[in-house]
Amino acid sequence: MNWTLPDGSVFAGNDAAKAAVAARLDSGTLPHALLLEGPSGSGRRTLARLIAAAAVCRSDGDRPCGVCPACHKAPRSIHPDITELGGSEEARSFHIDAVRALREEAYILPNEAPVRVFILCDVQAMTDQAQNALLKLLEEPPAHVRLLLTCENRSQLLETVRSRLFSVTLGGIAPTEAVTVLRRHLPDRTEEELLRAATLWGGVVGQALRSLQDGSYRDILDLLPPIAQGIAASTELQLLKATAPLEKAKDAVPAVLNGLQLILRDALFCRYDCGPLISTSPESATLLAQNLTRQQLLAALDVIAELQAARARNINHTLFLTLLCSRLRQAAGK
Repeated sequence: MNWTLPDGSVFAGNDAAKAAVAARLDSGTLPHALLLEGPSGSGRRTLARLIAAAAVCRSDGDRPCGVCPACHKAPRSIHPDITELGGSEEARSFHIDAVRALREEAYILPNEAPVRVFILCDVQAMTDQAQNALLKLLEEPPAHVRLLLTCENRSQLLETVRSRLFSVTLGGIAPTEAVTVLRRHLPDRTEEELLRAATLWGGVVGQALRSLQDGSYRDILDLLPPIAQGIAASTELQLLKATAPLEKAKDAVPAVLNGLQLILRDALFCRYDCGPLISTSPESATLLAQNLTRQQLLAALDVIAELQAARARNINHTLFLTLLCSRLRQAAGK
């Protein structure tokens, strides 16, 4: 498998996911239905397009070769045997009519390639009716069809659908790798800023890039110190006020949780005067180290991990914010 993207760069990180995909492609056993799951911005669609290009490539060597006619058409979205559907993350926006049309088209033989590839983006946005309609195609797929699905988390799909998919999970990449990717898009930004953004977003390049481009990165940096201060405050009101902006900034939550995790980690280091501080707010880490015990800091870190897992299970946002305040205060002994 050749991991070179159309712009000449290489699909970075996620070695386990790439190894699983390469093993299937190289052995000619690419599943009829492959699910690429991971947070928004982790490269799900990019990888799906790369796999689709490899599937239609006519080279006998590493695929996609980048030189055959199929490899010239695939990146320009003009290959007749690659179809892309969906792409809106808005809930319930992927309707049954689109899936019915897909089912009809799937039985048409390929035009040029050995297979027809359908990329279904953000299938977590499918209605239950659309997922049930897709199930019929998953149960008895034509031999020439390959379905590449993307979603945030497989738990967002019906169990009957999940059980018929071969899943590959994508995540954040090493911050240093992420910086290399970010620098190609934002050459004028400083190394420190790129590294901070990459770290804040847990190595999820797409999210780090968006936050740097739209300015939300700075907003998140401004949010973290008041939240940390709210954890240490004597009353809950300060924490409630500090987290209030998250009611309308749901997309910022992953970075806020990552940022708090780093601040709490630094607070532990401050207590024992060891290790470099890597969070975006060392002053907040010092404050927490002065006001919370080791056990309370560890308990707060456990709360952050539990909240991250809850978000992966698609917890209600209002309930999440309530838990964020109450559980962190409880961990701090307040």
